[in-house]
Amino acid sequence: MTLQELGLEIKLLRKAKKWSQDDLQNYSGITKRTISKIENGFVEEIGIKKVETILALLGYEFSLREKGRPRTLEELQNERK
Repeated sequence: MTLQELGLEIKLLRKAKKWSQDDLQNYSGITKRTISKIENGFVEEIGIKKVETILALLGYEFSLREKGRPRTLEELQNERK
């Protein structure tokens, strides 16, 4: 997953929760400007702690898998939630 794809996913998760960027800023302590840059793919680097914080607030966490490995049935089912 690229940073741009991650940003788009964060944006979709935030909107599904019906939160504005202001809401996410208030809950996370991360500036709205940074959140916007992440969501719109305008960052070349981002601290993993910031991403971890945002994902946790949205009810998600990091998961690692071998690159190129097909997704498991469980991973596919989780995508539907």
